[in-house]
Parts: sequence; C-alpha cells; structure tokens
Amino acid sequence: MEYVQGVIDNIIANFDFAYMLIVNILTYGVIKLIDYLNKDKNVSTLVKRIVLVCCIIVITLVYILIGYEDYKILLNSAIAAPVFYSWVLRPILKKFKIGYKEFDETLK
Repeated sequence: MEYVQGVIDNIIANFDFAYMLIVNILTYGVIKLIDYLNKDKNVSTLVKRIVLVCCIIVITLVYILIGYEDYKILLNSAIAAPVFYSWVLRPILKKFKIGYKEFDETLK
C-alpha cells in the first residue's frame, strides 16, 4: 500500500492537472468554433493537432508570464494533456453524448 501511495504522490508532484484541464477545454472550444464555422465539413485531425499545439503554447506562455517557474512540470503536463483527454475526458464526454457534432444535437 505504501508503494501505491508513493506512485500517486509522484504523479501529483510531476503534473499540473489544472494546466491539462485548461489546455483541453481551450482546445475543445477552439475546435468547436472551427467546426461551427465549417458548417457540414469535418475538422481534420491535422487541424485538431495544430489547434492543440497552439493552445499548449498559449497556455504555457500565460503560465510563464504569471510567474510559474517549474518548466519540467509544464513540459510533463503539456505532453500528458492529449493523453488525459483521450483516456479520461473523452470517455466521460462520450458517455454523456457530448462531442463536437453531438453537442449541437443535445442542445436542441
């Protein structure tokens, strides 16, 4: 049990979960905006990845400008943000039928 607690403490110490959540929410919002502007055309995977990288850069710059100095945690969190979305957030959103296209249908 002590080993598991050590692993959990190490994960918490090496990632900024608020950063990952902000990156994913901003990325989702920007992709949703692009999807809305595209009308019936799908947003390509390349565009989604470019949006993710741009959001990571913007949020990282904001963190640095407000005085956050632990760059290792920012780098770890930037790498983990898409994994966090794919493995944690996306299954939750799918369960509630919230996706880029489904979101519009849910609101109707």
